[in-house]
Amino acid sequence: MRDDSTWNQLTPVQREMLEGWLFDENLGYAKTLERVQKEFGVEATIASVGRFYRRRGRERQVEELVEAQAVASELNHLPVSVASLREAAVKLVGKAVLKLAGEKPEELEQLVSFTKLLLDSEDNDIRRSRLKLAQKCFDYEATAAANKELPQMRAYLDVIGKDTSLSHDEKIKRVHAILFGWDRAKSGVDGQDDSNNGN
Repeated sequence: MRDDSTWNQLTPVQREMLEGWLFDENLGYAKTLERVQKEFGVEATIASVGRFYRRRGRERQVEELVEAQAVASELNHLPVSVASLREAAVKLVGKAVLKLAGEKPEELEQLVSFTKLLLDSEDNDIRRSRLKLAQKCFDYEATAAANKELPQMRAYLDVIGKDTSLSHDEKIKRVHAILFGWDRAKSGVDGQDDSNNGN
């Protein structure tokens, strides 16, 4: 505000009352102006009340963001669940949308911003769900593929276990070769030693 602004003539208590009428009681410009003139004896215009409201509205938003940042910094050090915080944040944004739509439907820019936040959150939830589903499908397919391999794996392990020509250490190496995907031909797990090929 300019130094010669009407609102600079108010005491801190009066300005707090003025903000309460505008932001808490939502009286509107005309009724607020009536109260200002009646209770404070200050002459002003509706346009001036509107300018005060918009300026303080922006300042209050900045103050709320600073407070939110401080709270967020404190929360970062607490052992809380990110998922529960995310869910709570979405609920708070939803509440803000309903409040704004009911009390100040003319403020389309804020409504659009809040609504976009909600839609983005919903979109992220869908992505997370798809990712979980894809993970489950992958796990299922991997398990199904492993189940197909089990009879062959058992046969290999049985051959290795019964091969009396192999020492204990050689058997362990060949089992490792099977379990960790080494080239079977190099490890000789076909039931024969590479050195015995052709015999």
